[in-house]
Amino acid sequence: MTSNKFRFSYSGLNSGLIFALLMISSVGFSQDDDAVDLRPAPRGEDGHVSFEPPSGEGGTWVRRQGNLVINPGSYEAARTAGAPIHIDDIPIQPWAKALTNYRHDIFLASEPYTRCKPASGPRSIMSPYGLEIVSVPDLQRMYIFNISNAMSYRIIYMDGREHPEDLRPSYSGHSVGHWEGDTLVVDTIGMNEKSWMSRDGLPSTDQLHLIERFTRPSLDTAHYEVTIDDPGAYTAPWTSSFVMGWQEGDEMFEYVCQENNLSPESMLGDGRLSRITP
Repeated sequence: MTSNKFRFSYSGLNSGLIFALLMISSVGFSQDDDAVDLRPAPRGEDGHVSFEPPSGEGGTWVRRQGNLVINPGSYEAARTAGAPIHIDDIPIQPWAKALTNYRHDIFLASEPYTRCKPASGPRSIMSPYGLEIVSVPDLQRMYIFNISNAMSYRIIYMDGREHPEDLRPSYSGHSVGHWEGDTLVVDTIGMNEKSWMSRDGLPSTDQLHLIERFTRPSLDTAHYEVTIDDPGAYTAPWTSSFVMGWQEGDEMFEYVCQENNLSPESMLGDGRLSRITP
């Protein structure tokens, strides 16, 4: 594991301050505008925090607010306003910044998500309609199940294994996890360049290495922090975060994107033609 070096990598804001600000701003984003439920998070038989529902209940996680970066150049800039770090403060390479701007200039018309491609990294946590984080102790694995995209899932190996040396790049890559107190730390490499790692259209390459940190301070709230280390697109590692909210009683549903694409307008929406034609 190489997670320790990432805890001291480049970040535009102190992560503790980020968390405090996001916790304050997230209160108004819970389901039905109720106050955040401060009951303690459930725990598994091993004593670790569980990201699953309390026994006998149901629910899913959704992103409450925020993107990875504030991007005034976004075609929907208002939706990025709650991010903890500005795009000008991340160590993005010039070609990657230009590509990000181009993607927004054409209203994300090249978006893999609307073409039913699996989401990777932070995007798998940001996707709409909800997700579940499930622990299977007998297999020493955890799973992140998504409703959206191709209704895909990620495997997190919790048995202490290392990343394979002959890893073939894939949409989700290869993830290994461990606990640091009540924080689940996930180390992922081996992602291909066929999907976007973020809702913001930020590019990544097959050199991408992620350290994700999941905490659940209360029943209703989970905090997601990610450190992005991709020498192909950035000049240094950088860190961002957002808050997820618990949707009590929600259930996963079948979403076969190829048969029932819920975002066809994103493939060619209003105003887009005027931006991509002379």
